[in-house]
Formats: sequence, structure tokens, C-alpha cells
Amino acid sequence: MIYAILQFIQAKGAGEAALRRLLSYAVNHGEDAAQDICSSVRSLEAEVGVKPIVAQNIVDAKPEAFRTAEELEDQGVHILWQGASSYPERLVKILQTDAPPALFVQGNQSLFEEPGVGFCGSRKASEKGLNITGRCAKQLAKGGICVVSGYAHGVDMAAHKASMENGGTTIFVLVEGILRFQRKREISDLLSGSNHLVVSQFPPRLTWSGRNAMKRNSTIIGLSDAMILVESGLSGGTFAAGEETLKRKRPLFVIDFAEPGPSAEANPYFIKQGGMPIRGNREGVPSLDKVKEVVTKQSWRAPSPKEQNLFDWSTDQSEYSNA
Repeated sequence: MIYAILQFIQAKGAGEAALRRLLSYAVNHGEDAAQDICSSVRSLEAEVGVKPIVAQNIVDAKPEAFRTAEELEDQGVHILWQGASSYPERLVKILQTDAPPALFVQGNQSLFEEPGVGFCGSRKASEKGLNITGRCAKQLAKGGICVVSGYAHGVDMAAHKASMENGGTTIFVLVEGILRFQRKREISDLLSGSNHLVVSQFPPRLTWSGRNAMKRNSTIIGLSDAMILVESGLSGGTFAAGEETLKRKRPLFVIDFAEPGPSAEANPYFIKQGGMPIRGNREGVPSLDKVKEVVTKQSWRAPSPKEQNLFDWSTDQSEYSNA
């Protein structure tokens, strides 16, 4: 089945809709049958409904699919597809028809089953925004909650780093192919075999693009029990992520700055739109009580015993001021 998926992904003209039909065929007829039809133009036309020229491209992509499969295996990358038991259930339940048909993953796949909180924020976040990100991620790590973010500079990297520095786990959701993943200098010494998972929904060698960043945002939302928006301008990727979180009716938490700077101009907007404010105590420590409450009540699956006992850390609740 791996080869069939790679043939579709690498063949010119075979898009996500065709791949979804192949995966549906695999569910109904078995993985071997799905692989078999990828060797026949006529079968692909009849069973998956692709045009003759696209079917031929899929058949011709078989040698390249084998080479890519070998490279992925050498790098410890696995392919998860919709319909297989290994595919993250939460993605389908949260994103529904927008869930990626296939994922390329490297690392600790058990993190898919852990409670998780996503982070979004500017690549050019303020120093205050980065500090707050680190403090939030630290609390989540201490409480056993996985930090999910996009592996970009700024807020993403601050969240990933703070989680691992404090014994936590993190999921890197890439906006490029997984074979382009590189360990960034800031976190390379923190990575272990169990504390992270790399995820990509894109062809293994695909380069970065702004259009795919929007798709990546959806996957971060789908892998998270709640989202924390640290700093957002009035447009751009973070603004789009905040809008999509609200549109999907997912829990959105927003850092409530007393005086929002240029990189956080849209924070008040998102709070007015229904985002729940995160404020800090006298020492500037963000209160995540509401975040942890929401995480334990997520309805995409029943809470595990671990989740029931996660949140035993304490925070100063005496007097709060804006972050």
C-alpha cells in the first residue's frame, strides 16, 4: 500500500481527491487489491476514476515510488493513511473531510494519543511574546501535555524548545516534505527518541510554500485539544490560523496583553470573537487553568486515566493582571 500511495503522490495530475478514492478502494477491497490496480491504466480508470493520461502517470511513477520508499525506510519514516488503524483518529473527528489523506511521520507515534495544545504566533514575535510562549509551554510540559506547533522560527520554535527543555514532548508539523526535515541548531541537543514526532502531509521532497502553510495550520488544529495564539498581526498566517480555529469551533486561547505591540495587534480582535484570554499573575506567570480544564473535557475521545490525573501543578491564582 505504501508504494500505491507514493505513486499517487508523485504522479503528475493525481491530486488529493484521487488519492482519497484509492484509499476508499483499499478499505473496501484490501490493500493488496489497491496496490494491484496501480499497475494497470485500465483498472485505475475504472476503479478510481482518473483520466487515462493521469492513470498512465501513476503507473509510470512506480519505479520512483520504490526508490522513495527505500529512502523513507532508511530515514525511519512511516506512512499513515486514512482507513488504517495507525492513522490519528482525532484528525478525522476534528477535521472530517479536510483531514490529510496520508501522513509521513518520524519519531514517537504514541504522541498522537497524548493530550496536546497547539501554538501559533508570529515568526517575528516580540521578546515578551517569546517569553510568554516559553512559560506556557513549560507549564504544559510539566503537566504532561504535548506541545504541537509548526517548526517555524519565532513562537513555534520557542514552544517546541521550552517543552523539551522541561522534560515534555512536542510534535513538529512541517510545511514541507519530511525528507527536507533538518534538526535546527536551537533544539538539536534536546531531541531524544521519545520526546518528539515529525509530521508532514506533503510529498516527501516538496519545498516550502505559503499556500501549504495554510494546510499545515489545519493539521496543527486537528492534532490539538486547544490552541494558544500568542501574537497575531491583522493579516498573515497566524491570523488565518486563529480564524480557522474559531471557524472549526475549536478552543482558542489568546494572550491578553495590557498593551498589545505591533506583532499582537489582532489579539484583542480574537478575544472579542470568542477567544479565551490568558492573563498572568504579578510575576507574569500565565494562568493556564482554563486551558487544562478544556483539554480534559475534549470530546473527540474519552479521557484516559493519565489525563484524569495530569493537572496537579499549581499556579498562583490570588491576583491577576494582564500578561
